[in-house]
Amino acid sequence: MLNQKQSEIAVRLYDNNAYGTTYGKGLYRKAIYNGTIDAKSEGIKYLVDLYIYAEWANMAKTDEQIEILANVEAQSNALYSWVKHYDENTKDKITVPGMCRLNTESMTMYVFICDEAHGMTDTWELTTKHCRQSRAGIKTPQLLATNADLRSW
Repeated sequence: MLNQKQSEIAVRLYDNNAYGTTYGKGLYRKAIYNGTIDAKSEGIKYLVDLYIYAEWANMAKTDEQIEILANVEAQSNALYSWVKHYDENTKDKITVPGMCRLNTESMTMYVFICDEAHGMTDTWELTTKHCRQSRAGIKTPQLLATNADLRSW
């Protein structure tokens, strides 16, 4: 069941500085972007790591993820991510049913989250924009997508 009023979210994507580095024999970091999805009124945070389709599909482990894979077609111009709920107090990262897809040509982003445990079940289609250059000492995202006015965030 989808929310009647769509939750306001902000998706921030950062270049993965560890992309291509190893973390074990024959194991490479393959996420092109790392990012967060923040839900304003709910105070909930999710984490995403965007991969090409083949890498993303190989990470499917749950029945919900297999079902999502069965309904998502591979696009050569898109990056994909599973969604993890992030608890800022305990630092726990728990996979929830959902996905994120970024079309790198049209810069449109599709987000689907079905996190019934935290009351967040919705879909969003957002336009992604490049961010301005960062100021010294301040980490700024490379891409931003939102359906809210971030000045009041």
